[in-house]
Amino acid sequence: MSQTVPDPGHLLPYGYPALHVDRVTGYEAGRLTAVKAVSSHELDAMAGGSSRPAHLPASLLIESFLQACGILLKHEAQGDQETLVVFAAAREMTVQDLPCAGELVVHTVECLDRDGDVAEFTGSSATSDGRPLMSVTRVTALQKPAESLGQ
Repeated sequence: MSQTVPDPGHLLPYGYPALHVDRVTGYEAGRLTAVKAVSSHELDAMAGGSSRPAHLPASLLIESFLQACGILLKHEAQGDQETLVVFAAAREMTVQDLPCAGELVVHTVECLDRDGDVAEFTGSSATSDGRPLMSVTRVTALQKPAESLGQ
């Protein structure tokens, strides 16, 4: 993967603690690889204290994957950044394992189809050492003007 993608915080409309993609590590048309570092401090804050041994909740693993899809969608919109990405549906999303504090999650997403404001994605998530975490057959996302959603 060769082309560069802006910082995730420049494409998505929120920052800490809602941003769950730390960096885009690869991009080519229709495909993106992004990472999320799982920190014990982040997990402790969510748990309200010590949460060791700590695992990232499945809901945040899914959110991080969906944000990677949103980054790909917004990046390929080429300049139309005054939009929000809304996720409409997911099919055959299977969480096999959860990452622990100190691990790096690698999301690989691919845009299967895009028709106007609607896009379909597939992909998977694994730890940086290759342990499978999640597989996704299809996710449907809508890209809408920010003002249409009452922002």
